[in-house]
Amino acid sequence: MARHNPASIKPLVSSTRIMFGLLPGLGAIILLRLVIHLYRPDIEDAENRVKDCEPEDLYEWYDFIVIGGGSAGSVVASRLSENPGWNILLLEAGPDENVLSDVPVMFPALQTSNVDWQFLTEPSDKYCLSMDNTMCKWPRGKVLGGSSTLNAMLYIRGNKRDYDNWADMGNEGWSYNDVLKYFLKAEDMKIPEYQNSPYHSTGGPITVEYFRYQQPITSKILEAGVQLGYNILDVNGETQTGFTRSHATIRDGLRCSTAKGYLRPASKRPNLHVSMHSFVEKVLIDELKVAYGIKFTKHKKSYVIRASGEIIISAGAIQSPQILMLSGVGDSEQLEELGIHPIINSPGVGQNLQDHVAMGGHSFLFDNPYTNGTDYCFNLNTVVSLASLIDFTINKNGPLYSMMEAEAMAFVNTKYQDPTEDYPDIQFFIAPTADNMDGGLFGKRANGISDETYAELYEDILYDSSFSIVPLLLRPKSRGYIKLRDASPFSAPLIYPNYFTEPEDVKILTEGARIALKLVQQPALQELNARPNPNRNPGCAEHPLMSDEHLECQARHHTLTIYHPVGTCAMGPRGDPNAVVDPRLRVYGVSNLRVVDGSIMPKIVSGNTNAPIIMIAEKASDMIKDDYEQADFDAMTPYNNYERTFNHYLEPTNYILPYSFDFTIPNILYEPYPYYNYNPSEFTNDYSKFSKNIIKHDQRNVHIPDIAYVPPFIDQTQQISPKFYSNSRREQNKKCRHWLFYNGNKIEIDI
Repeated sequence: MARHNPASIKPLVSSTRIMFGLLPGLGAIILLRLVIHLYRPDIEDAENRVKDCEPEDLYEWYDFIVIGGGSAGSVVASRLSENPGWNILLLEAGPDENVLSDVPVMFPALQTSNVDWQFLTEPSDKYCLSMDNTMCKWPRGKVLGGSSTLNAMLYIRGNKRDYDNWADMGNEGWSYNDVLKYFLKAEDMKIPEYQNSPYHSTGGPITVEYFRYQQPITSKILEAGVQLGYNILDVNGETQTGFTRSHATIRDGLRCSTAKGYLRPASKRPNLHVSMHSFVEKVLIDELKVAYGIKFTKHKKSYVIRASGEIIISAGAIQSPQILMLSGVGDSEQLEELGIHPIINSPGVGQNLQDHVAMGGHSFLFDNPYTNGTDYCFNLNTVVSLASLIDFTINKNGPLYSMMEAEAMAFVNTKYQDPTEDYPDIQFFIAPTADNMDGGLFGKRANGISDETYAELYEDILYDSSFSIVPLLLRPKSRGYIKLRDASPFSAPLIYPNYFTEPEDVKILTEGARIALKLVQQPALQELNARPNPNRNPGCAEHPLMSDEHLECQARHHTLTIYHPVGTCAMGPRGDPNAVVDPRLRVYGVSNLRVVDGSIMPKIVSGNTNAPIIMIAEKASDMIKDDYEQADFDAMTPYNNYERTFNHYLEPTNYILPYSFDFTIPNILYEPYPYYNYNPSEFTNDYSKFSKNIIKHDQRNVHIPDIAYVPPFIDQTQQISPKFYSNSRREQNKKCRHWLFYNGNKIEIDI
């Protein structure tokens, strides 16, 4: 009789067990949904949910269109709608938040669900070697709130030097002192010991608390951190190096996404429309390189909506560059190869991809000091129990309020970083669990770990008391990129993170894993007989446990994203060949188009990216308001006398710039005067004179200013709506495109 190789059977046994284990897990999720519906109206929050605006209820024109209702887009749409005279449209490809997203412990279940874009990196032989098909899963939020609805809710701002470095790169206005006020503006700090700190504030839209429920093992790990020589401190305060309980974007123990914090309070404003399930295909850009509208799909039908002000792309570090490239903004050669007409050659679009790469599988066993069967760490069997559901329902407490991935964290210095600089190069996620503690239902599924890897690492220690210390690289030197797969907006882009292409990245990460081992060797954890998991990833078994060779092998096999992709539409000063947007986040070469999200980071910050992205959106909202609220929009409303209007704008002392930019093509503002015929040559001469006066007199060094211009003749049925008309006036006027034409002839203006 043939004998089976036990090593070959183990993955099959593991995958079969996990498959059958899914059934009670799914049953628990269904029961939790029912409990929330019946007994937790605070989570249902039915009265304050954002209403979906159907296509027939949308205007043809909006003053501002925001693409993406995620961590940044929700902020921008909410803040711009504070001006009742502006009409705002927010387009989100996904649905509203579901009730499970509020429950902290359920966040891994949201990944690879219908509220996740479910991106995968391209296969590699250098990283993600233990993942299915050597492809890393890259979860991104396809839901209101975006990744702030999917993430681990960790609130980390990064290091002061991150922002000072941005400013040193030529990005004026982005130093730490410049951006701190926007962190404060967004924050509602509820941790008592930090409420009076100058680094924190109360009353903002995003509530920050500790997780309500903490496993006992977490306190022992923090104690070990002190024994290792680190302080317990506010890592979002004056200094960053040290250990802390995790600051989290939660309110009353439940997730506080940007959808909850910003959009729900704003959703009843009549000037804010939110259209969900709306997939943006491209931005429409005319021959003058002015963004004038968007094309999107909803309910399998395509629609075009126009913007009289600006279009703001907040689709994230993967899809913001994708949308730009589909719209003709990107590397011209690559676009032409795909049959896309290039409008602006911007080779930096999709480049400069950065992410916080981590080493997974760095787990440790320990002896549970409790002898009565009580858990000392996270155990899925306890979390989904009836007792846990009762505690959640009646007491609003219990393990469903816990964060299995990072109840605490630390920022430490390897031998490659000067510890006196307070610029740590490694972050620890301190998890009161490991992948063996959930039977493969959460961690394996979320990260795409192969059956073989899971079986080798965890089947022998299934549900044995464990914790994890996950080291992640804070400032990777490796750079990846995003490319279009083809010319279809419905095709996922190609993602090449290029982890570990710079050898120093692997060295720093493995050194971080060694510091984690030193932490485990401290007395507080040795009291519990804490020790490394003796099992190794397939492909790493020949290396001695915890040797340099083993740790590098583990990093390349058990490679994890921390869901922090940034940099693909990088901000930079004019003259930077890789910059996509200027320091006011305006897309180079295109008028009326900005990018506002994590993709604008020129360098990744030293910590989780959600809080910095919210800060970016707060700052961008103020910049947009400043740019437009400085304008005398009353002067742009129709006058009875055309000459009076035109002369008003030709007079530099009367002209107030909505915003400044350095392009060779002006932004054109139309006024609806269909009867007056004006000589194009006279306009050209007047414009040249006008622009020279502006250059001479304006202190902001505007090279080519905006100009208000009246078309010489348009049929009365085709009147053009000016900027910022009221709803009633907007509905009375038919709309047409913002192109500069005179009787069919395009006017070229060369200053």
